[in-house]
Amino acid sequence: MKNFTLIMVAICCPVFAFCQDITGLWKGTMYNDSTQQTTEYEIVIIKEKGKYTAFSHTSYVINDKKYFGIKKINVRVAKDGKIVMQDAKLVEENYPGQPNKNVIQLNVLDLVNNADEAALNGLFVTNRSKDYRALTGRISIKKVNPLTQSDLVLYLQRNNSSQDFTAVK
Repeated sequence: MKNFTLIMVAICCPVFAFCQDITGLWKGTMYNDSTQQTTEYEIVIIKEKGKYTAFSHTSYVINDKKYFGIKKINVRVAKDGKIVMQDAKLVEENYPGQPNKNVIQLNVLDLVNNADEAALNGLFVTNRSKDYRALTGRISIKKVNPLTQSDLVLYLQRNNSSQDFTAVK
């Protein structure tokens, strides 16, 4: 009986990963290995008609001015339970220079559920482009109440041009 229980747990664990609710607002940080800098990072994940999409918000401060970038992101849950996110398009930014359109970020995150807290932790990598080398780093974000103060949620509510934002209403 003990072996049967262990076998059932081993078989069902990947299934539980698929059943986890990853929709909502996630806030935390992104650490860049190259620059050794940490930036604020937020994601809103939405699920409609069985497909996930998301929006991300990164921000940083230079000389007392806050810069930000908002991107639409494609999201999928891999067979091994990893949450895979890839940039789809840059929606808005106020960067000090012209952003390179050929740089794409890929996040591969693990969903961790502790008692009353859910977290997405893992690695990110960007592709190498003509002007920029590839970057790597770590992402650590926690699921928060949608009513938590969020620059991304404020932006999405102000620019609500579609049904994309039901996860944060």
